[in-house]
Amino acid sequence: MKQKKKMRRFERNETGYHSQAVKVLARWVKGKREKPFYIEDSIAFVPDVSCYDNGVLSCLYEVVYSHPLIGRKLAMIECWCYRNATDLVVREISADYILKQTVKPDVLQLMETYIINPYGNNDL
Repeated sequence: MKQKKKMRRFERNETGYHSQAVKVLARWVKGKREKPFYIEDSIAFVPDVSCYDNGVLSCLYEVVYSHPLIGRKLAMIECWCYRNATDLVVREISADYILKQTVKPDVLQLMETYIINPYGNNDL
């Protein structure tokens, strides 16, 4: 029997500018846009772009337009990583930077990078 996931109140609140930057970034990195991640059948967080390597989650991107990544969201990502024994890299990138490009840059200019390594492995 398929179990229904409980939905916590999740309010989508983004500008068109941010939305377009997320679309462009997802194309550049071949990632999935706004895929929710769950803890105990409730949405824990929704990153802007999730990237997979051979079907395994490898990194998350947060597009920053008016507000940087908040501590609560980063804590929920860390909690999810701990509960799922997953090492992860979270990257912040500016919406302005993305939308000012006319072609995909060879190297992305990041604002911040967080390495989440819940068990202290050096595999990242």
